[in-house]
Amino acid sequence: MARTLRVLDELRGFRRGRLLAEIARTVDASERTVRRDLAELRAAGFEIESLEVGGRAAARLVEKTYSNVAITRRERYTLLAIASLFEVLRGTPLWEDVASLQEKLAQRLAPDERAEHAAFGERFVYIPDGGTKLYEGMDDTLDALLTGVLSRRIVRFAYRGARGRTRRGHLAPLTMALYKHGLYVIGCPLPDGAAARLPAGAEIAVHAVERFTEAVALRTAFTAPPDFRIASVLHGAFGIHVATTAQPPHRVVVEFAAAVAAFAGARTWHPTQEIERLPDGRIRLAFTCANLTPIVSWVLEWGPQARALEPPELVAQVVAELDAARAAYG
Repeated sequence: MARTLRVLDELRGFRRGRLLAEIARTVDASERTVRRDLAELRAAGFEIESLEVGGRAAARLVEKTYSNVAITRRERYTLLAIASLFEVLRGTPLWEDVASLQEKLAQRLAPDERAEHAAFGERFVYIPDGGTKLYEGMDDTLDALLTGVLSRRIVRFAYRGARGRTRRGHLAPLTMALYKHGLYVIGCPLPDGAAARLPAGAEIAVHAVERFTEAVALRTAFTAPPDFRIASVLHGAFGIHVATTAQPPHRVVVEFAAAVAAFAGARTWHPTQEIERLPDGRIRLAFTCANLTPIVSWVLEWGPQARALEPPELVAQVVAELDAARAAYG
C-alpha cells in the first residue's frame, strides 16, 4: 500500500502525464508492478488516464483543480538557485522532492521558458566547501526519520557512534537540520520507547543522519516538549550543541587584529555575538556558546590574526593545540 501511495504522489502535478518507466525508477519497482498499482488506484476511485509520451507508456492523474500561480523570470531563476543548494543532499528524499518540484514547474512553462529554465544552470553555481556527506542506500532510513519529524512519530533506531559502537533505542525526532552539508536529527531519546507527552526540560540530543544504520517510524505518536525552541541548540557557524546543567554555556571573547577586523566584523558568527571596536582598529567579538571544541578550530584558522581571551579553558585548549602542532615539526 505504501508503494501504491508513492506512485500516486509521483503522478500529482504532472499535467501532461508521466512515463511509467520514470515512475518505476523513482519507486524502485518494475513497470509491471507500477501498472498493478495504477489499477489499484483506479479501483479506489482515482481517475488515471493511460497514454503515450514519445511512443512510450505513460499515465496521467486527472486532478479536479489546478492552482495557476504566475511566476516571473527572476523568481524562476531564484528557485533554481535554491534548488542547487540541495545538490549536497543528492540521494536523499529531500533532494528527490526538490527535483520533482522542478520537473512540475517545467511542465507549466511555455516551450521557450522551458529552454531558458534549462539553461539557468549555467548562470548560477553553488560550490560546497569542506566536502559533502554520502547518503546513497539510506532511502528507508531517511524516509523513517522524515516521517518521524513531520508526523511526530517515535522512531526505533540503531546508531553507530563515533568510535564504531552501535547502540539501539527509541527517539522522538523534533527537527531535522542541514549543517555543513550534512543532515542532523535533533530529538528526545526515549529509554522505554513509550508514547509520550514529553515534559518541559526533556533531554535533547543531536544525531548525525549518516550514522543511523536502521530507522523505523512506529505508529506511536509523541508531543514535543512545550519549552523546546530550535534556536536554543543552534550556534551559528559553530554548529548544533545542547547545553546541560553539568556543562553550562561559555562566554567566549576573541580579539581580531586590525588587518582582518573588517572581514571578521562583517559576518554573523553567532546569534548572540557582540562586537567591540577598539581605537587601534582591532575588534573583540563576544558570544555565548555551549561547546568550545569548534571554537578552538575556528580561532586556529585565523593564525596570528586572532587571539582567544575568554574563557580560560578556551585559551588553554588553543595553546595546547598550537604546542602540539609545533612539536610535530620538531
